[in-house]
Amino acid sequence: MKHHVRRQTLKFFTYVLLLALHFYGYAGAKAQVVAPPSLDKALVKLAKQIEPDLDGRAERLPQYVEFFRSKLANDKRLFAFDVRPSVSEAGDVVLRGYIEFSQTRRGLVAFLETLGFTVADEKLETLPSSDLGEKMYGLVKTSHTLSYSSPTQPRSVVTDCLLGEQLYLLREEAGHLLVHSGEGYLGYVAAEDVYRVNAKKFDLFPTVNAVRMIADHTIDSGLVIPAGALLKKLPSQDGEIVCALPTGEVVELPVEKCELSTPPSDGIERAIRVGKQMLGTPYHWGGKTTQGVDCSGLVQVAFSTCGVHLPRDSNQQFLLGQLVATRWHRSGLQRGDTLYFLGTNGRIRHTALYLGGDRYLQAEMPAVNIRSFNPNHDDYDDRRDKSFAFGKRLWQ
Repeated sequence: MKHHVRRQTLKFFTYVLLLALHFYGYAGAKAQVVAPPSLDKALVKLAKQIEPDLDGRAERLPQYVEFFRSKLANDKRLFAFDVRPSVSEAGDVVLRGYIEFSQTRRGLVAFLETLGFTVADEKLETLPSSDLGEKMYGLVKTSHTLSYSSPTQPRSVVTDCLLGEQLYLLREEAGHLLVHSGEGYLGYVAAEDVYRVNAKKFDLFPTVNAVRMIADHTIDSGLVIPAGALLKKLPSQDGEIVCALPTGEVVELPVEKCELSTPPSDGIERAIRVGKQMLGTPYHWGGKTTQGVDCSGLVQVAFSTCGVHLPRDSNQQFLLGQLVATRWHRSGLQRGDTLYFLGTNGRIRHTALYLGGDRYLQAEMPAVNIRSFNPNHDDYDDRRDKSFAFGKRLWQ
């Protein structure tokens, strides 16, 4: 407890010092802290949009759940949410299905309670499912596999996953796996097309210096390695390009059909350097300068200096890039990745720039600072740690 108090005291005086240095460093400037809009009574305001008198009706429960999902559970193409409400004999609400994040679960229950319901029994599965065991990650082992909106008919195609694509598994149903694909999209892929691995093997494929196919290539077994596939590069000699397939098979690729895929370290370091120049800048909702900046403004400005132009808001920025980390698996994070966090009721409300070593740069009240995911660090932030949702990479 004493250590916690000292840590909080240190944070407070650090904030004060940073603000003072920033203010006096700009003579005559009108730097000020401007908080984001208050979220107090947000659920009440939301509930009144669908029931102005806050008197919920049991027959409309499915509509209330769908309304909540559309407003606070983020894009259904990217966040797992399948909730089926019913009413027990006692008149209480029972929730069945699955959900991905605890914030969304708590927000939904609170929303229904705001409408006057009593949620007596939550039979919601929190994903990823414990039934997956240790092998809760996957690599596409076929030329490609289609991702569908459902494991059974009727269904529609969500996206196409290429050989070697990394998949975050969520649950298994009817011979299919519900997964987050490389870009983060949710969909069901055929389980037989996926090479399932544990976290350690998942992190080893592909390496940072990977090989990207720029044309289709058919190997001796008849497997087509499609253009766009990203494979693990192995050590080789005499200018050969040798790669490993997800199953471990080693193949030699023609030079004219592939290229080395390496991150542009200069651009990443420039974005981080520009972002860190804003340390101590007062938080200003909607701001994008050293006179005041908010979380998405900080990330947007940092990347704009390397020619990457992001949308304005965090829940828009999240749509871009390669999915590289989830709440339950963060070891794939690399310096320069963007981080996304959920608010109290489950919607993306915050973003930050990953610096490596568990630390990240963010704009929050009252000023831009550096915090950590590691509980052993003095700058650890428990609230952000527990609200982290996903990490994305703008270069891959």
